[in-house]
Amino acid sequence: MKRTLLFCCAGLVVMGTKAAIAQGDCLETGIRFFGQKDYKKTIMTLKKCDGTSKALELLGNAYFELNYMEEAKDYLQKAIAAAPEKIDLQIRYASAFARNRQFKKSVEEFQKLIAKYPDNRDVRAGYAQALGWNRKYKESIAEYRKLLNGDPKDYESWIQIGVITCWAKKFNEGVQIFGEILAAQPPENQEIETRLHLAEVQSWMKRFEESITEYDKVIDLAPKDARGFLGKGQVLEWQGKYKAAITAYEQALAVVPGDKDAQARLQQLMWVK
Repeated sequence: MKRTLLFCCAGLVVMGTKAAIAQGDCLETGIRFFGQKDYKKTIMTLKKCDGTSKALELLGNAYFELNYMEEAKDYLQKAIAAAPEKIDLQIRYASAFARNRQFKKSVEEFQKLIAKYPDNRDVRAGYAQALGWNRKYKESIAEYRKLLNGDPKDYESWIQIGVITCWAKKFNEGVQIFGEILAAQPPENQEIETRLHLAEVQSWMKRFEESITEYDKVIDLAPKDARGFLGKGQVLEWQGKYKAAITAYEQALAVVPGDKDAQARLQQLMWVK
């Protein structure tokens, strides 16, 4: 009888070890898929794992990236309960409401976070963004200004001030802000973002040649970024320069094969010979 019990206990130990290994493999595989930005496989894999804190976090973020906001909020809420010290999860949870077009609720969630973490830069930036999405443009810009006053090299906040200004239909002022950012010689990534926004606003203002000049500068800075070619193609379309637009969209596809925007726009121009 004792020998039987020993064998039984040994069997349970082996089974428990295998289960632990399987659980570890499941999580590692999910982490790998998430790192590869294969969010569908991330979800399929991690839903087979036990609800560990890391699995819940990755599931919430994967659903967020796929724009399934109800599922994202559900898993992020569970992940926050398991790891309440992770502020980034709380920021993403509050942002998920805005992504789901629940802008007022997003603002309310960020206000709760500001009460808890008044000096956290990312919380305040998230709050400013939520205000902008909620069309509280003055309040949004004021929040971004506070961040910029605290750090004059906070180019992300500076760019957002320009963006929100344009959302408020103050296009000339927005162009001026983007010009000031470029004059400050931001790092290359921020320069590219600024020029993309500037080019878009100039196209709205029907300043087409200036817009194309900015898109060309983006292409020179980032020849592997399809956005420069896509933006330029759109402006060329508006000018009625369809063959040149087709060339720009084909260049975008050469940079990012399978780009859906480029494919859709080329499809619309199939009638041009």
